[in-house]
Amino acid sequence: MKTKRNIKTVLILFCVLFVSMSVYLVYTVSVYGTRYFTSPYNTRTEKISNRVEAGKILDRNEKTLAYTSDGEREYSDSKTTRLATAHVLGDDMGQTIGAQSMFARYLLGFDQSVLDMILHPDSTLKGSNVELTIDSKLCRDIYELMEDHKGAVVITNYKTGEILASVSTPSFDPKKIKDYLDGDYELEDGALVNRATMGVYTPGSTFKIVTIVAALRYLPNVTEREFDCTGPLVFDKDTGKFRNGLTYSELTDDEKLDYVYLTDYKNETHGTMTLKEAFASSCNVTFARLAMEIGSSRLMKVAEELGVNKEFLFEEIMVNAGKMETGNSDYRLAWAGVGQHKDVMTPLHMCLLTGAVANNGTMMEPKLLNSVKTASGTQKHSLKAETYKQAIKPYEAEIIKEYMIEAVKHGTGTEAKISGVTVGGKTGSAEVSSNKETGTHAWFTGFIDSNKYPFAICVVCERAGTGGSVAAPIAKKALEMAMERLA
Repeated sequence: MKTKRNIKTVLILFCVLFVSMSVYLVYTVSVYGTRYFTSPYNTRTEKISNRVEAGKILDRNEKTLAYTSDGEREYSDSKTTRLATAHVLGDDMGQTIGAQSMFARYLLGFDQSVLDMILHPDSTLKGSNVELTIDSKLCRDIYELMEDHKGAVVITNYKTGEILASVSTPSFDPKKIKDYLDGDYELEDGALVNRATMGVYTPGSTFKIVTIVAALRYLPNVTEREFDCTGPLVFDKDTGKFRNGLTYSELTDDEKLDYVYLTDYKNETHGTMTLKEAFASSCNVTFARLAMEIGSSRLMKVAEELGVNKEFLFEEIMVNAGKMETGNSDYRLAWAGVGQHKDVMTPLHMCLLTGAVANNGTMMEPKLLNSVKTASGTQKHSLKAETYKQAIKPYEAEIIKEYMIEAVKHGTGTEAKISGVTVGGKTGSAEVSSNKETGTHAWFTGFIDSNKYPFAICVVCERAGTGGSVAAPIAKKALEMAMERLA
C-alpha cells in the first residue's frame, strides 16, 4: 500500500515538473524567441542562408538598401547611404544585430507556408522582401550632419512608434565586412556598436525628466513652490550627508577642504525660481534638492516604471535599457537626480521616454518593420502601431510637455527652435571624467508638438561640449529635414 502511494506521489511530482517545464519553454520561446533566432550562433539560419536567395531590404520609400546577386549580399551604390544605414541593416556575417538578423525569418523564407511553396514552386528558394520604416535619405543627411562627432541620432514617430531615422557614428561599410574581418580594411574602434540602441551614456540633465516625474508624483503642490539657487550644495566628505543651511560662500578656504559639493554648470547660480524655470534653466541645485526630498526608493521606483533597470523585449529591435543607482548617501542621491551619479541611458530609450511626454504619457513600442512581401508578391506583414505602456500619467505628461516647450523657448534649448512649429526639449551636458579638460557628452532630447509632424528626437555627441550649443542645433536641423522628407 505504501509502495503504491509512493509511486503515485512520484508520478504526480513528475507530471508537475513536466507541466512546469512545458510552461517555461512556451514562455521563453514567446519572450526570447526572436533573440534566439537572430543570434549569430543559430546554425539553422546559417545553413539555410547558403541555399536561399535572401530577400531585399528596402526603406519606407522602396529604395533598395540590400539585395542578393549571384549568391552575394550587395548594398546601395552610395557609400554614404551604406554608412548611414549600416547599424539599422546590420551585416551578413553575424558581427552586428540589425534588420538582416532580426528579420532573417522573412529574408530567408522561414515565413512562407507549405501552401505558398506548392502554389509558387519557382519562389521556394527566394526569401521575402522586407521594407523598413526608416527613410534612407534622411539617415544619410543626418549622417553628414554629424560630421566628425561620435554619437547617435534617432527620430521616431511618437504616435506610431516608427523609427524614421537611426544613425550611429562612427560607422562601418557592410559591403566590406569580410575585408574588415580579414584585416584588409581598418575598422574604427567601436564602429560596430549601434550607439543609438546599445550605447549607454551618462545622461546628464536629460535625466531630469525622470526626476520631475517623481516630483510631480510624490511632492504635493511642487509646481506652485519656489526654489532658491544661491550656489553649490555642501555635503560631508566622509558620510555624504547633506549639510542643509551651510553655505559654500561662507566657508573659509581651509573649511572647504572638509566637504564635497554639488554644483551647477560653471558654478552658475539661478536665484529664486519656479519649478518650470528651474527645468528650463536646467538648475542642478534645485533638482538635487528634489531628489533628496523625493527619496532614494521613490526615485528608483519611478525610474524603473520608465524602463530604467529593466529589460526591453521589443519584437523588432534590440534596445539596451537605462541603468541607475541612487547610492547610500545624500550626496550620491543628489547627483543621481541630475543624471550624474551612475545613471546611463541609450539614445533610443531616451527618445521613447520623450515621445511618451509628447504622446499624453503613452510610450509606443518602437517599430522598424513596415511591411513584408514574399517573392511572389503576397503581403505577409504590415505595420501595426502598438502601445508599449502608459509610462507617465496624462496630467504629468501635460506639465512636463509645457516645461520642455519652455526650455526651448526661453531656456537652455533655444538652439532647437523651428519656425512655424512648437518644439519641446531638454538639453544635457554630461560630465564623464573628473578631468575638466575632457568634453562633456552633449545631449538633446525633444519633440515637435504637432499632429502633422509627430516626431521625437534624441541626439548624443560624445565629449563634444554642451547640449545647448552642440546637440540642440543638430536636433533642429535633423527635425527640419524630417519635416521636409516625411510631411
